[in-house]
Amino acid sequence: MFNTYLETSMAEVREEHAQYFEAIEQHPRLLVGREVPAIGKEGTEVIRDAADARDWQDAVKQLLVDEVKGRASTAMDENATYLNTLHASVKLFQDNADLVPGTKQFDRELADRFATMAKPYELRTDDGKLNGYTIPVQPIIDSLRSAVAAERASKPAAPVAGSPAGAGAAATKPPAEPPQAGIQSKAGSSAEGAEDYSTLFGTLGLPNFTI
Repeated sequence: MFNTYLETSMAEVREEHAQYFEAIEQHPRLLVGREVPAIGKEGTEVIRDAADARDWQDAVKQLLVDEVKGRASTAMDENATYLNTLHASVKLFQDNADLVPGTKQFDRELADRFATMAKPYELRTDDGKLNGYTIPVQPIIDSLRSAVAAERASKPAAPVAGSPAGAGAAATKPPAEPPQAGIQSKAGSSAEGAEDYSTLFGTLGLPNFTI
């Protein structure tokens, strides 16, 4: 990763200080008698001989290398928060398959409840893409998963069709009211109201899904 920043910084420094790169790439004897920027002081100096030229080139090379490394380190530090959050987000969904659409373990209810609870901690880019969260959210997921499991366990089992309990329930169930005129069926409304979390999974390198 750091090499990428070095390459970018090198391109910037080469463009900004093209005259120095041109000078250090020439043979030392070709610089003899030329006026060049002084090293370590203000103003300029004249190259006296080939040895002086080599010393000047070595000094310039060191300054350029320091400049490139400094810029690369600064750029990497500025992006550290973003990179750490992105890596944490990737690990988050690798460790919690029940939040990833398309997996056998995917739990829609858990995913929706997590998205709602974690919304205040979302970290988004300037264009609105969700890249992760500003706090560790694994404890939130663990708590929600336990709560969902407890709620499901506390619900009574649905009566089996054809069983005495099921027959009794059917016998006592009041007849459904006829549909009212002028009110359209809401079939499909659930899909229309589904929230789209595909941006997050796309940013993390996962397939685009709507959950």
